[in-house]
Amino acid sequence: MHPSFPLNRLFVILILSLLPLISMAQKVYPERNGDKVRYNIQIDFKKAYLSGVCILSQQEDGIVSSIVNEFGVSIMDFSYNPLKKKVKIHHITQKLNRWYIKRVLKKDIRSMLEVMQAGGNEYIDNKYHIKYTFSLNNDLEGQPIYHHE
Repeated sequence: MHPSFPLNRLFVILILSLLPLISMAQKVYPERNGDKVRYNIQIDFKKAYLSGVCILSQQEDGIVSSIVNEFGVSIMDFSYNPLKKKVKIHHITQKLNRWYIKRVLKKDIRSMLEVMQAGGNEYIDNKYHIKYTFSLNNDLEGQPIYHHE
């Protein structure tokens, strides 16, 4: 038996054990048509917060998304056109349905998606003190939920 055999075996075991950590560090953003990614999201305001699940789906003309709270109530549906860098809010909960809130949310969503695309997981709007935090939503086996059709 070759003396370096145990060392090679140890190296292979080490690499295999680190693969889950390496895959978690990869950015996960829907890039191809039909890709869907599910995130846990929390939006912290000065005196309140919203939390729930954000589903991003890549379509031919950009990203389509829904944010729902833990009870399944829709908070917001929006789309994002990355070529025009434009966010369109299609539906928003009644408490947030104010023109000035929607204007801030559109700007923040655009910035948040750019951060997500670069691999980040947090965006802070310093002007209005709003913090957006998102993490991959894992299935029951702990694997990130990422679908490609």
